[in-house]
Amino acid sequence: MTALFLAFFLFAAGSPALAKNSVPEIEFKKLPTVKLNSHDISSLKDLHGKVVLVDFWASWCSPCKEALPHYSKLYEKYKSKGLVVIGINEDDDIAERDAFLKAMPVPFPLFFDQDKSAVADFQVKALPTLYVFNKKLKPVAMHRGFDAKDTQALEKQIQELLK
Repeated sequence: MTALFLAFFLFAAGSPALAKNSVPEIEFKKLPTVKLNSHDISSLKDLHGKVVLVDFWASWCSPCKEALPHYSKLYEKYKSKGLVVIGINEDDDIAERDAFLKAMPVPFPLFFDQDKSAVADFQVKALPTLYVFNKKLKPVAMHRGFDAKDTQALEKQIQELLK
């Protein structure tokens, strides 16, 4: 019985399907068509060679509201070194979203996932969800939820990817 338990534990620990916040095999193919601010990204080709964070958020989501200022600081600190942060909004109440953005503007490009295709393409199951892409636009990390204690580890990861 102990051997069976140990075998299951080793299998589960090594299984990406069971690992917490494992990175799904996704391709960064497109962005939503609706822009929420004036930042211009004409094509994903423009992002090749940059480290990209893609943050799925909504104005009604408390952890999302807590995360956005952290991502804004990271963007301001590292944008000149090649960091791009992209926010993808999942609000249904447009007036609530717009009021939130008026009160708390963000410095990075924002898009509205009107048809919910981005949330499906990225296999988002909870908000906020943050994807980290390397310079080849391959996903290297995915974070569900937000905990301020994890921001230092995220910043270190960004620093490593920017090298």
